[in-house]
Amino acid sequence: MEVPGSSKPMISTQEEMVEARVPISYRDQCAHLLIPLNKCRHAEFFLPWKCENERHVYEKCEYELVMERMLQMQKIREAEAKLKQSHKQGTIPLIPKTANA
Repeated sequence: MEVPGSSKPMISTQEEMVEARVPISYRDQCAHLLIPLNKCRHAEFFLPWKCENERHVYEKCEYELVMERMLQMQKIREAEAKLKQSHKQGTIPLIPKTANA
């Protein structure tokens, strides 16, 4: 399954996420890393020094998704500013500029 606007493919299927009881808010392109992380957490009784490698890989994936969304939003804002600037240049100003201003 491909997510529009993202470079990462969706690896886990909906059935796998339901079976692993992944909350809906966590079902993104990194869910395939969250499933083994949660299994490790349950097996190790949620000890913070356990499952460090799995947690690091999952958090890195989430960070990359956030950075990708931020870059996309920056491009959208730049395009909107450029469009707004081009519309603004074609209008006649209501207050004329004086020689001293």
